[in-house]
Amino acid sequence: MNKNLKILALGGLHEVGKNCYIIEKNEDLIIIDCGIKFLNNGYNLANGIIPNFAYLKENKKKIKGLFITHGHEDHIGGIPYLLEEIGYEFPVHGSAFALALLKGKLGNKENLLNGSIFSEVIRTAEFRVDFFRVTHSIPGSFGLIVETSHSRIVLTGDFKFDWTEIGEKTDLVKLAEVGKKGVDLLLSDSTNAEVPGTTPTERKIISRLEIIISQAPGRAVITSFASNVYRLKKVIEIAKKYGKKILLLGSSLAKMMKAIQKVSLWKIDNSIFIKSVLDKKIPPQKLIIFCTGSQGEAKAVLSRLANQIHPDWKIMRGDTVILTSSPIMDNRYNLEAINNKLTELGATIYENSKEELIHASGHACQEDLKLMLTLTKPRYFMPFHGDFRMLKVHGSLAQEIGVPVDNIFVCQNGEVIQAREEENKPTQFFFTNQKIDTTPHYVFNQKIIQGDWWKDYLDLRQQMSHFGAVVVIAFYNQVQQKIELPYLFTYGFLNMEKNKLLIHNWKKSLHKLVNDKKKSPISELKKHIKEKMQDLISQDLPKVKPLIISLVDK
Repeated sequence: MNKNLKILALGGLHEVGKNCYIIEKNEDLIIIDCGIKFLNNGYNLANGIIPNFAYLKENKKKIKGLFITHGHEDHIGGIPYLLEEIGYEFPVHGSAFALALLKGKLGNKENLLNGSIFSEVIRTAEFRVDFFRVTHSIPGSFGLIVETSHSRIVLTGDFKFDWTEIGEKTDLVKLAEVGKKGVDLLLSDSTNAEVPGTTPTERKIISRLEIIISQAPGRAVITSFASNVYRLKKVIEIAKKYGKKILLLGSSLAKMMKAIQKVSLWKIDNSIFIKSVLDKKIPPQKLIIFCTGSQGEAKAVLSRLANQIHPDWKIMRGDTVILTSSPIMDNRYNLEAINNKLTELGATIYENSKEELIHASGHACQEDLKLMLTLTKPRYFMPFHGDFRMLKVHGSLAQEIGVPVDNIFVCQNGEVIQAREEENKPTQFFFTNQKIDTTPHYVFNQKIIQGDWWKDYLDLRQQMSHFGAVVVIAFYNQVQQKIELPYLFTYGFLNMEKNKLLIHNWKKSLHKLVNDKKKSPISELKKHIKEKMQDLISQDLPKVKPLIISLVDK
């Protein structure tokens, strides 16, 4: 009996982002994806959150390869940091497009990457890794079939089913074949597990976009995820059909186009693009602006256009703005503000909705997820890539298809699933008591920030942004052997000129406190001042909690 097969996640469970999964047996360990999770804090203090690499450092000698399912940031954004931490020795397997995007992130270290394009089965001492194509919103997307001498594990990657001609098709034949052979454990994309029905086809989206673009009285300003290159390709075809030119705005779009050209994903007719502000003479109705900012990011092009701060281009009355994406929940407020500004500037806004379908998700909805379960017929099931509710609902869908409830693992990052493998017996998977440290790491200026202090720092900045700051300075008078009336300064909190009496009363209360406690050590005195200051503020201004800084000079 062998209990050495393990499955765990360093990221991607109970969250959407920083996907990173590990399959390990004896002296072999493979990594599936290593992504980043972007912060929506608005303070530009950290680039994002990546998985904790401590477990991989401890098992560095076991790592036999990293497998990239596709090139989205939440699957490859953490890889440059992983390679810096652990080294470039092990191979990185992926599609040509995913590897091109990764190389674009490595800069002058691109040549250190031991990249391997998916083309055949990859073998290690313990694993046989095969792959199958899936439909997603980015080219070169794959799922994986990982086999040991006794077990077969399928990971879907991000996928959907789309029977139209756009993009690569999910390989139903291969999935049915592997299901017939027997799948011991399925890990499946849970992003849209709460969404009934099937995912709309891209063809339906493009048909509606063509109508809007062709009928736009002025410029058509389109924003989408830069990685949705199928949609960009179709917009280019629409532009050709109606004799329009395209302007691409945004650094991530430029990087995407570079990767497209690098792997010759499709033939690009550069004559359709304009690049210079000198081309502003093109009639508005003959111009499509394809830009970044679909999630309301402050520094992205759409936000700068809405705020009239883009150096070269401005929104004009008569423009048609088309948001071909679905906003992430945390970004809805930002997008609403942008849309209001665009409307004030005279633009017509098209957003995705049930009534106006101009975006199709890249992820499978409930009926598609059931189809994946039906094709693969797993004995055990582990939903991944989603927050807790998504995972839980996906688990319920698996029950509907016939997976026993005891064979469904709704896991957290760091929890270890182990397998009992025996000759001529079905593999048994079970939870263990082992829990790996998955405390995430923050990235700032392309460097990993270790420890939790960075989260505390962000929390302090957030506190200041909401309530401002108060600084209390107390000086000890050596001659009179007492502490003088403290100085009190407010920043973004209260107007000192308009609240002189209130601030004076606070200072008097603090003065009494510090003299009553003047024999205390400075550290204790500072603590007393902060506590008293917050009490005073709470009495006069309930629920207001500014950042309080106390300084004592003895």
